Amino acid sequence: MEKLTLGKNKQFILIVFLFLSLVLSNPLQAMGTSQPALHDDPHIYECNFQAVSRVIDGDTFELSDGKKVRLIGVDTPETLDPRKHVQWFGREASKKLKQWIDGQTVCLRKDRDKTIKTDKYGRLLRYVWKHTVHRSSSNKAGLAGGFFVNAELIKHGYGFAYTRYPFQYLELFRQYEKDARQGNMGLWKRDKQEIWEREVKKNRALAKTCGNSKTLCPEYAKNHIGKHKTVRFFIEKSYDDSESVFLNSKNNFKAHDNFTAVIFRINRNKFPEYPADFYWGKTVDITGFIKEYKGRAEIILKNNSQIKIVK
Repeated sequence: MEKLTLGKNKQFILIVFLFLSLVLSNPLQAMGTSQPALHDDPHIYECNFQAVSRVIDGDTFELSDGKKVRLIGVDTPETLDPRKHVQWFGREASKKLKQWIDGQTVCLRKDRDKTIKTDKYGRLLRYVWKHTVHRSSSNKAGLAGGFFVNAELIKHGYGFAYTRYPFQYLELFRQYEKDARQGNMGLWKRDKQEIWEREVKKNRALAKTCGNSKTLCPEYAKNHIGKHKTVRFFIEKSYDDSESVFLNSKNNFKAHDNFTAVIFRINRNKFPEYPADFYWGKTVDITGFIKEYKGRAEIILKNNSQIKIVK
């Protein structure tokens, strides 16, 4: 009996030893965490953990300290540039990034080879991981989990590999883009892109009927400040900053002839879910009292009877 117990103890010690050897040699594998193409990366543990306060678009977000982060090696279609129209699949990319990291604590890492750590706009250039499994008291060292945000955006067709400048995962990201394109994923679905483009073109044409049916064109709205009118326009840009939703007639909301329909948070529950996404790309009739804000015309929407989609 004593010999049997001793044998079991030796067996238990051997199992523990083998387990510890596995953990120490490859902690990611032992924890069941996959990390694409990072098995040879000595910097995997060098995380700067930060909280995400808001997602700006598909490749840019803001931290709780106000600093902005630009994802390295990824370029998603445009949604906010005041010089450009919203591009195909840009809103989907923004929505996906928001779904993945908005309000979460993420692991930020600098590129291994780059000496420039910010871009010309002052944004931090970083790789981003989520689902971390360890965080140290120094807030600097930890083990990044297996969800590599930069790579996943490209793998699932939400963005292009941005290869204008070298970075350590350049060839990997190129391959991910090639696979997504061949797999007809996301922005590479050309048949759906054509349908989207036709719908946008049709709605822009509808907006040109403003001035008829007792509607105002947006550029003339500020000539009617204080009056109850209906303004017809195509929503070029829409934005939700969590406090308010803005529906704009111009790509540049600061343009002197831009018209804006505003939904304040107190009234959001009276409109469809995610109104910035729901109404973007539509031609609408907005009815209410026209007000002036910073030299531009706007109407405050308090209920959904004030907005009608023109078909």
